[in-house]
Amino acid sequence: MAHSMNMNLIIITLVMISISQFPSSSDAIVDPDPSTKSLINKICKKTVDFKKCDLIVTSQLNFSHADIVTITKLTTKRALTNANGTLALIQDSLLPNATDSRDKAVFSACEIAYKAVVSRLHSAYKSMYVRDYVAMKAQHNQALRYIEVCVKRTNFFRRTPIVGANYMARLMTNISSIAGQILAPSTTS
Repeated sequence: MAHSMNMNLIIITLVMISISQFPSSSDAIVDPDPSTKSLINKICKKTVDFKKCDLIVTSQLNFSHADIVTITKLTTKRALTNANGTLALIQDSLLPNATDSRDKAVFSACEIAYKAVVSRLHSAYKSMYVRDYVAMKAQHNQALRYIEVCVKRTNFFRRTPIVGANYMARLMTNISSIAGQILAPSTTS
């Protein structure tokens, strides 16, 4: 019974994190102008989920026009917020409530990986503001590699809440990385 209650708490927490990634119907979504929409399309065509990417990026806009610098800043900040939420989910809910040794091992590895993801995305965000796009792109790439550490530790057929969290973290970090590549295509990372 206690295990069932713990799993329900974990699932509710994961659902709340997922829901918080998208605007509610009461949030005003900005309709991007044609040049901004073109940039969003260019980014989202390179992701695995065009529709979700479009919704994520569009929901971050405060104005109908945004240049690639603004989009990169917004998406990097969103990826960082998501990674912090995923780390909190692991530390506050998944790891303390895990009863299966396999789950504990996965969540422990993912905790270490997400600490690095948060650190790298924080560095990428800071690099944006000092216009160090080489460092920003390198930090995005490292963050994606650390997310993959957690993904590879997770058994897709053994459904735990970390599977969905990894998907969203990878998608959001990939969106910000692609935006960064468009912002500074000629630099190396």
